[in-house]
Amino acid sequence: MPPIYPPPVRIVIVATPDPRRPVAALRHVSRWVFRSFWAVGLLVLALGVVGIVVLDGGDPALDAAIMVIGLLLLASPSFMVASVRRQQRATAGMTIEYEFDEDGVLQRYEDGESRMPWSTLLRAEIFSNTLLLFQARNRYIPIPIGALSPTDRADLRDLLERHGLLPPPRADLWTTSDPASR
Repeated sequence: MPPIYPPPVRIVIVATPDPRRPVAALRHVSRWVFRSFWAVGLLVLALGVVGIVVLDGGDPALDAAIMVIGLLLLASPSFMVASVRRQQRATAGMTIEYEFDEDGVLQRYEDGESRMPWSTLLRAEIFSNTLLLFQARNRYIPIPIGALSPTDRADLRDLLERHGLLPPPRADLWTTSDPASR
């Protein structure tokens, strides 16, 4: 009996520019980096405030410099978001078509197209109607999938799982939030 192969899948997504999508993707991917900046920034800022208020005979210029460093650490995530917004201005009016098939992802732009074979992608992640395709650890492409039908969404998930980009579903994983006690 010949092996049974899944039917060929071809999913096309036409993405119109949305300046919120890359920012949301950055916040999702860098959430632990952002939290670390905020925690360290608050700690350094508190150290500077303690140096000025509590400690007598300290150097006020050094304490002020410590507070400025803390404020810069707190503001660093905002600088990163502003950088992504600035980069997105280049593609503001561009419509991109993504075609997913067994060979990889084909991106069609107004001035051309490019193909990404599955082997060039490290992993994929789906969150809040957005698909992130990671080409490197911090290099990813946010693709909107909110307009996909449930069938296309399931086919896309199966395609990504087949190529090892999404972890397989963990159906028998038990957590403390399971309604049925074991």
